[in-house]
Amino acid sequence: MKASFIASLFAFAAATAVAQYTTQSAPFYLIVLSQNATLNGTALDACHEGAAIEGLCRGGSIAPSTASTTLFQFNTSSSSNTTVDQAGYLSWELRGGNFNLSEPMGLAFNPVSNVAVPLFTPGNEDSTLVSFDKNDLMNIGGYLDDRVVPPTQMTQQYYRWYICTTYYGYTYETLAWVLGQYPPENPSCQKVHVKRVFA
Repeated sequence: MKASFIASLFAFAAATAVAQYTTQSAPFYLIVLSQNATLNGTALDACHEGAAIEGLCRGGSIAPSTASTTLFQFNTSSSSNTTVDQAGYLSWELRGGNFNLSEPMGLAFNPVSNVAVPLFTPGNEDSTLVSFDKNDLMNIGGYLDDRVVPPTQMTQQYYRWYICTTYYGYTYETLAWVLGQYPPENPSCQKVHVKRVFA
């Protein structure tokens, strides 16, 4: 009974934390920047991975004729979405026959791999905070360095984005995040940056 109460308390706290990020930016595209000419300049599109679950697949360019390219938003707890490295939640809007649902992005981990897959899901408990720097490049902030003993507090932005062939519900070429400083274990992964471009 005590364990289920504690689990419920953590779930409530996580949902409340995401609920505080209610200031939503204008819509924007996510563009891949890469040394690989095939990847460089392509947009990331929401792609079906399961019931109300979307991944971030590599799509085409954002030419004016590509009206179907996916738009995203950035949810923060402040009225300014342009503050450099302000943490918030990347979101995508799931549209159904009679509903619209803003889904935050979270990283899905495989415990035997160092490659995590970003997914948009209806739940709030697994959401991942991201930031955009002065060049509108998406990153994830680190606040604890556990490579030293004892662990020390620090603030650093990480850019560990890759395009990889991944499998969550389907096999796609998707955005991925590599855990730690080592190269990705998945041999298909290619290093990229992800840039926000407002629509």
